[in-house]
Amino acid sequence: MTTTQNAGPLEEDLQEALSYIRPLLKGHSGDLTIAAVDDGVVTVDFHNACHSCPAISVTFAGLVRSRLMQVDGVKDVRSSQVHASRRALDRIAATLGGPAHYRPAQSTSRSSLPLLPKQPSACQPLAIADAGGR
Repeated sequence: MTTTQNAGPLEEDLQEALSYIRPLLKGHSGDLTIAAVDDGVVTVDFHNACHSCPAISVTFAGLVRSRLMQVDGVKDVRSSQVHASRRALDRIAATLGGPAHYRPAQSTSRSSLPLLPKQPSACQPLAIADAGGR
């Protein structure tokens, strides 16, 4: 990881967030690393299957960015591999129920936001409605 700040609490917190994210990506033969941290802007790189996945924008907005934005000191999260507009990413996050701080139209302090579960096993499966008996 390249950083222009002193390594310390921010780097440790980012690594803790990655310890939640990476097992989920590896479950689909993907991976993620932090390429750089510059004045609170975190740049991430996707690897393996994530590199060519058509759902990379959904993974980035709904999991990676929303989780890393909860780390104190992180102002933004970017990836050169995600080719979606900020507006599209915001809509994806809103659709997936992302934290309010991720939606720029709302002004909320981070301290009042709920954190995502720390353990992947704490995630609940989505309920799918019956399609009329078909």
